[in-house]
Amino acid sequence: MELRWGWVVIVGLVALGAIVLAAFLWPMRRQPRRLRPLAWVGRLTEMPEYARAYRRYRILLTAIAVTTVAVLMCAIVATARPVSSQATAAEVNRAHPEDVMLCLQDDPASHDASVLLSYFAGQAAGFDSQRLGLTSRASRVIPLTRDYPFLEEVLGRYASLERLRSEQNPTPEDAAVLQRAQYELGRTVSYTDYQLTVNDALAMCMKGFPGVGKPSDARRSVIYMGPAAPAATPIFSDDELTNLARSSGIQVNVLTNSTLDASGGLSDIAEATGGRFISYVTAADADGGTPHGDQDSLDKALRSHLDDIRSHPPVLTASDGTIMVQQLRDRPNLVLTIGLAIVIVFAVSLAGVRR
Repeated sequence: MELRWGWVVIVGLVALGAIVLAAFLWPMRRQPRRLRPLAWVGRLTEMPEYARAYRRYRILLTAIAVTTVAVLMCAIVATARPVSSQATAAEVNRAHPEDVMLCLQDDPASHDASVLLSYFAGQAAGFDSQRLGLTSRASRVIPLTRDYPFLEEVLGRYASLERLRSEQNPTPEDAAVLQRAQYELGRTVSYTDYQLTVNDALAMCMKGFPGVGKPSDARRSVIYMGPAAPAATPIFSDDELTNLARSSGIQVNVLTNSTLDASGGLSDIAEATGGRFISYVTAADADGGTPHGDQDSLDKALRSHLDDIRSHPPVLTASDGTIMVQQLRDRPNLVLTIGLAIVIVFAVSLAGVRR
């Protein structure tokens, strides 16, 4: 537990010590009193009952003094505002839920796409407040949603595209699933004077967030999988794409088999938005054939890259664009509970003294 105003405790302790010293050292004027004469006072005070009553009285007075100081200490600490800088994952997810848009520009039936889709099909099973969407080459396949059973079913179906396409004699059911998935993921738009570029594909993925162009309480991120090398002149330049991501609070993560030198400005966009640019090795990049064991190693490496991206979500950003390194939350519960318990003890002690 930390204190937001630590100086209040110092001032309070100094004031409390000064009050205690003043109470003990301040000279008290003795008022002349006429005492009623009482016979055999010495014998009365030596009686065991009197000794027990007087001892109980002194104990209760001591308890009252101790509880009074303790209550004042709790009041001082509560005034200093105890805070906690560590919010639980559930609290952070409720206050700043994650919005993740998968931007799949690779062949949806490729092995790497299958690994990506199956990975997030498994992730959806453990989601709490996150939203997930999927954008393919030319269409928004899955808008952002929290329908986790739907995400598991659809992403799992898309992840099976590689297996279904490789089958020599698929069943009618598998053929129908393959045809439907290819239609949903593989739709393209032909232009006479335009060719889809990486920057424009990323911009289309960013447009899938509600209120794009403005900050949001949600932590937004795009996970792009596909080529990184520029193929033509884009509509969105690197600077425009970076500004769009920054103004929207979007973290751009890139998974590509293109090298860093051939990525153009995509690596700079990922770095500028707090994301990761990961150039990974695929089976097609390996010389000769790729044994099954090596393919498993490549899949494990790709999943570890995805784990790395998921373990570094976007930073928390205030509405004015200020990055919040940590969240300070008031946590006076413990101090106030202790103070309440002490007050109850104080009241019981006071009642005992009066009795």
